[in-house]
Amino acid sequence: MSPLLITTAIQPPENSYALRMTDTHKRVALTKAAIFFWAGFGIKKIVVADATEKTVLNAEDLTNLSTMGVEVEQIQYCQDFRAVIEKGKGYGEGALLDFSIKNSSILRDADHFYKCTGKIFCRNFENIESVLQRYKIENIFWRDSLNEWIDTRFFHVSKSFCSNFLIPAYRKIDDRKGLWAERVVYELVKQKFTPRRSTRPFLTGFSGTEDKPYLEHHLGFLDEKFPCWIG
Repeated sequence: MSPLLITTAIQPPENSYALRMTDTHKRVALTKAAIFFWAGFGIKKIVVADATEKTVLNAEDLTNLSTMGVEVEQIQYCQDFRAVIEKGKGYGEGALLDFSIKNSSILRDADHFYKCTGKIFCRNFENIESVLQRYKIENIFWRDSLNEWIDTRFFHVSKSFCSNFLIPAYRKIDDRKGLWAERVVYELVKQKFTPRRSTRPFLTGFSGTEDKPYLEHHLGFLDEKFPCWIG
């Protein structure tokens, strides 16, 4: 099983564009809850990477996770706050991906990894993992359920594709110009990968943008035959 990279910004800068959830304590609590759900689903290696020099898990949390057989690595750095305020949280996410690949010992030893935004988890992860294992899928990105763009909250990616293509794409993000992460990544994957259909990840948790829970959208037939791009 691939390791999981959870990206966080526990203490985002003031006046961040399109970001309503700014309470640090709330962001810690919701991210911590998601981490324990992931552990319960069977993930054995987790990297928690924070772009605001904060940690999520305390010593007791780490002991509990270790008892569950989960290896956790926490890494952090201070992002360029001015760039994030000007270009948006998607731009900061790309910088955090770059930092994580270059500084995580768990990712250093991995060829592929799951990436998930903090505060959410995938309720049908066992099904998703089964599909990836059965068909030996290296890269998979799912469409956003509300439009044709990519859902950048959760995906599985090879480290080489992430370094050579995905991170450079993230550097183009500028929310104020309409170059959102979902749109920029969509333009990349539709050029590089094959459109397919797959089980849709049921993502549950909280949106930092809206400061509200994500609503579960039941799409019927599409829940099992959902648009994605595979490579």
